[in-house]
Amino acid sequence: MKFNNRQFGELEFEENHVVTFPEGLIGFERHRKFLIVDDEATEPFRWLVSVEDGKLSFPLLDPGLLLPGYAADAATGGGKTVFVVATLRAAGGSSTVNLRSPIVIDNAARTARQVVLDDEGLPLQFPLAPAAKTAAER
Repeated sequence: MKFNNRQFGELEFEENHVVTFPEGLIGFERHRKFLIVDDEATEPFRWLVSVEDGKLSFPLLDPGLLLPGYAADAATGGGKTVFVVATLRAAGGSSTVNLRSPIVIDNAARTARQVVLDDEGLPLQFPLAPAAKTAAER
């Protein structure tokens, strides 16, 4: 199958690559079918790209890069991948990730959901700048 995405142009994929969100994403409940797209130019970010709307995509990040152990806490059981959604700002802006509402993907079933964690200590807007500096210092 093929479709056009504003960010990546024409993308070709197989139906078994689609990740289905039965409940949609918070604020985007009508959009349920997505691909996870790798883009070398924006690593370590990956992209959640709607196959239903060529203008809709979200930058994702492995939360383990920011907080070791976070993914283990957010996903219960094996065979799951956890991402957090990023808000990327232009140079000088403060890019953040939402640690409170991760996306949990069941790799075998190719289904996912965005969960809201009860931990009020996890911010909706966790700044990326300090984490980037820490990673660069290693």
